[in-house]
Amino acid sequence: MAEYSQTSRYYNVDTEFDLPQMNLLNTNYSYDTATVLASESGRLDLVSLRMYNTPVNWWIIAQFNSIINPETAVAGTVLKIPRL
Repeated sequence: MAEYSQTSRYYNVDTEFDLPQMNLLNTNYSYDTATVLASESGRLDLVSLRMYNTPVNWWIIAQFNSIINPETAVAGTVLKIPRL
């Protein structure tokens, strides 16, 4: 627990808590591979639409492939697609 001075607004705040550890990268998920098409370049939502039939799971593909900026997924990029 962090020690704050009595004048700090955090003085009586409990700073120890547990957060659920959700890390898709350190799991044993089975996955398929997909190649980004030219029409999907920089658009993981379109890859998600093709693979999962919904564009909303683009963030799962990004996290599973350690992609911070979706625009780096250019045509020809091979992605690991986890099975949901």
